[in-house]
Amino acid sequence: MSKIAEFNQFLNQNLNESQLKAVKQKEGSLLVIAGAGSGKTRVITSRIANLILNETVTSSSIIALTFTNKAAQEMRHRIISWLGEEDVPFIGTFHSFCLRLLKKYSHLTEIPNFSILDDDDQAKMIQAILQRNPTNKKISTQQISYQISVIKNDLALSEKTNIYSENKLLQEIYLAYEKERKANKSLDFDDLIIETIKLLKNNNEFREQLQQRTQHLLVDEYQDTSKIQHLLLKQIAQKDNKLGIKSLCVVGDEDQSIYSWRGANVENIVNFTKDFPNTNIVKIEQNYRSVNPILEVANKLIENNKNRNTKKLWSQRKANNRVTAITCISEYKEAEMVCQAAKAFTKKKSINTIAVLYRAHYQSRSIEEALIRNSIAYKIIGGIQFYERKEIKDLFAYMKLAVNPFDKVSFFRVINCPTRGLGQVFEEDFYNKWNSQTFFGFDQVAKELIEEKTLTKTKEESLKTFLKIIECLDKNSKPSDVIDYIITQTGYFKYLQENFDQQEAEAKISNVKELIRAAHYFYEQGITTIVGFLDELALMQQKMLEKENDETKIQLMTMHSAKGLEFDTVIIVGIEENILPSSRSLNEEKNLEEERRLFYVGITRAKDYLILSNSQQRNSFGQTSMQICSRFFEEIPANLLNKQNAVTWTTYDFADFFANFFGTRTYIPSSNVITFGKKDNNIWKEHQIVKHKEFDIGIIQKIETKAGDKTILTVKFKNEVKKIDSKFVERV
Repeated sequence: MSKIAEFNQFLNQNLNESQLKAVKQKEGSLLVIAGAGSGKTRVITSRIANLILNETVTSSSIIALTFTNKAAQEMRHRIISWLGEEDVPFIGTFHSFCLRLLKKYSHLTEIPNFSILDDDDQAKMIQAILQRNPTNKKISTQQISYQISVIKNDLALSEKTNIYSENKLLQEIYLAYEKERKANKSLDFDDLIIETIKLLKNNNEFREQLQQRTQHLLVDEYQDTSKIQHLLLKQIAQKDNKLGIKSLCVVGDEDQSIYSWRGANVENIVNFTKDFPNTNIVKIEQNYRSVNPILEVANKLIENNKNRNTKKLWSQRKANNRVTAITCISEYKEAEMVCQAAKAFTKKKSINTIAVLYRAHYQSRSIEEALIRNSIAYKIIGGIQFYERKEIKDLFAYMKLAVNPFDKVSFFRVINCPTRGLGQVFEEDFYNKWNSQTFFGFDQVAKELIEEKTLTKTKEESLKTFLKIIECLDKNSKPSDVIDYIITQTGYFKYLQENFDQQEAEAKISNVKELIRAAHYFYEQGITTIVGFLDELALMQQKMLEKENDETKIQLMTMHSAKGLEFDTVIIVGIEENILPSSRSLNEEKNLEEERRLFYVGITRAKDYLILSNSQQRNSFGQTSMQICSRFFEEIPANLLNKQNAVTWTTYDFADFFANFFGTRTYIPSSNVITFGKKDNNIWKEHQIVKHKEFDIGIIQKIETKAGDKTILTVKFKNEVKKIDSKFVERV
């Protein structure tokens, strides 16, 4: 069978009617709205192959642009399977395409023989500029790099030549950076696109030649393009405000645009027909991933967004009882729910086909702890385990020194974190002295160094300040108090804000706050000192290491990290106001819509089962805060969600529910009540929610049976803990 016959057989057997429309339109402007799981990669690669095999278009006249090298490689692999390696057109990222053009036509550019500044080179250049221009304000190279990118793109879009910024320091750094970059005959990644646009704008002959050679242009994931990338596309594809090439095809889904913080502009795809008025729109709505009940939930949610092209996903995969929404009493019960769901599902399929999704990395902590307690192996995707994160290990190092002054690893981790002006030479001298005094703790070595008067006055004061911080840490102190003290005395939050870009700094600060919440939780469980706290976490770490070699692991990740992936079962936790949607998104409708899109992306990762959960309460620095269920839940009809109020559920109740939900029950329970103990004591469970006429809502922490069948409950109310006879409270 010939290549053409084999390919046409593939088209007829594997593409639906909408997909074929997108593939077979030879000329003109085409916008393909490809919903989640609708086979967009199949469409764009089939379109390329169809142009070459059936429309006899030369491969050299086709350009396909995407966002990552991984996506480009996948597209290239599919094309090769149809065409062979000899006839593959250019398929690559925006940056690689621009680099190829600028290198080929370098004689037309301002810097003919340029080199590329990668991220590391750029950071070193910025760092050198900051060192030559000392300032009282601490600024990270990451922050400056991001701001330089923003300025460059704004200037290119506005066609201005002069920078004006209210931040004079930033303006000076930008100008110094540009001067040095040009002196080095270098271009950074932003320059690759900007200089290509300049070349297209200023050299009509070059532009016409490019349009003659590039007759067919395709762009994948168009919802993720930035304003500057959209401008580049217009420069390549338009002539006299009309389409200047034979065909332009962009593929994307505005409902999955979740990267505005990276510069993605959803307006590019929503308003595409304004820039290309004769565009034909093809909607691909058949989903090949999910069962229909999951898609019904996704459709009802996303239709609340106004800034979108309307569509409705559907699937031939019919099913019942595949979505449930569970309300738990706390984040700890929510984590236990995850464990019981995983245990029930593994009687059906491998655990590595389950994903737990959350809005922010800090939310993984309580889930990780529960998984470790239940001996369930897990893997963090797009991040690292909570207790392995830099900011957590930094704070642990301070606590470890209070317990063990001989801990060299912890000492050298934090002696200059945050920066104290004690550089590498100091650390080497300290290390050598410590090695010569093997029976000394760090404090004794430090005091001896101070007494020798070999340090400068500044270094001596810094070392004394560090010693004082550790000396004030009592190993028998309450863990949360110790962490608060370290943060305050070291200015740790300020250090994070000054050394990491805003988004990363905020994430790290959230992780530290989550550590404080963990310390409060352990305190309530009877772990009241930093010695006990560190010991408990060390045991958890050891248990986690024992599972390290397990190949089958449940997957944990943020919803951002989940984009492009799919799983048999998806569990989305923390669907509450100020979490999803996040607190930062509540003031602007466009930000709220992006949060809704993020939730939509999470939902559409699920193939067979979807579990959504929220908590009524969360521990917030020792206080129980009442949570408000996310507005997104209210936007989905209750009949699609199978809502479960699980605030009083025990571990057994969760296990029983999920055995039914997944159809993995192997026995019929005789009762939901465990029958040991006194009759009254049976109805009370730890972590159960109760109500008192005077103190209102509380959570049972401890149950004691006294003489005469009396049951005394230790209950944590909002502002205090009380011991109360059980007859004065009622279950909620």
